[in-house]
Amino acid sequence: MILRDNKPDILFPGTWCPVTGGRNDEEDLEQAALRELREEIGFVPLDLATLGISIKGNGFFFGRLTDKERGAIVLGEGQKYDFFSYDDLLTLDIGGAMKPYLERRSRVFRRMAETGLPPFGRELGLATWNGRRS
Repeated sequence: MILRDNKPDILFPGTWCPVTGGRNDEEDLEQAALRELREEIGFVPLDLATLGISIKGNGFFFGRLTDKERGAIVLGEGQKYDFFSYDDLLTLDIGGAMKPYLERRSRVFRRMAETGLPPFGRELGLATWNGRRS
């Protein structure tokens, strides 16, 4: 999770969020996700899975970091980053789209945190999306 900058001109300032971001006009959802990962943590995890798309049209991805990748994080945005257990997540001030998913799908998030494995998109209420990773 990344502790977002505490600037009044950004969404959810000073809250914890996963890597998030918007899509530029010429990008598809996967291209936007890959760009945001590079901008915010400095690289794209080797293990990145496409989960699905929300009713609002947001793409959701799941990345699992190796120990080497964890050590390679260089923040391009945000105040700091950290890793949390599921129970610790519940104590954070979480901003953005993750909060309602965490509240409504607690069983899925607990399993993700405990196993490090991605969920099925349908478990999070996401529609199937035939994204591909290049």
